Amino acid sequence: MLPDVTAAALAGLTGIAKAYGKRRALAGVSLEVAAGEAVLLVGRNGAGKTTLLRIATGFLDADAGTVAIAGFSMASQRAKAQAKLGYMPEHAPAPAELTVREHLRLRARQKGATDWEAAMVAAAVASEADRRIGTLSKGFRQRVGLADALLGEPALLILDEPTSGMDPIQTRELRDRLIEIAKQRAVLVSSHAVSDLEALATRVAVLKHGVLVAIDTPAALRERTGEATLEAAVVKLLGEDAVT
Repeated sequence: MLPDVTAAALAGLTGIAKAYGKRRALAGVSLEVAAGEAVLLVGRNGAGKTTLLRIATGFLDADAGTVAIAGFSMASQRAKAQAKLGYMPEHAPAPAELTVREHLRLRARQKGATDWEAAMVAAAVASEADRRIGTLSKGFRQRVGLADALLGEPALLILDEPTSGMDPIQTRELRDRLIEIAKQRAVLVSSHAVSDLEALATRVAVLKHGVLVAIDTPAALRERTGEATLEAAVVKLLGEDAVT
């Protein structure tokens, strides 16, 4: 069974600020992700996307602002907050010498979960269960990372560049898988693959130099900018020549 969730925000980030020395990474970013929606976070390299996700997951502390996950404060109830989320970093670590089955069974024990077989099915990696991770394609290694993030059936899923290094077919397959997953939980995903993941996004958050300059549905952003495609709309909002 999935965790009990309501229509209220499962992820609530309020006034998040972070600096590295004199360089400002985030300047008062506020963002919510509700149950049953997928928010696509976009922006150029260095915009602060990964920093925001790391703060949202509790792996990095903000200089200012608050994070609440499923009603739990990341500052004062970190273990409870983190138990409600699953995180897939851009380069999800996985031992090359272990099989998919061995790795996910181990990760399930570490997380106190028992649903590693269901996670393999949900991430569409069960067919490779007995292959060593080091022999898998990039697409399947990413799916293993997704299965890891799904362990414990988290109410909130946070993904950083999940399609990184994938070919178009692998990207489409993962997108379709995420669309199904997003029907049952809240999803926050950072990606450069704007066009490929548009079908996943209920809303798109555009981050520029640590500032959230827009957040709305893909259709609303296209209408706002007068552009025919979401990617073109994002480029206009960023005031840049390309989304890279």
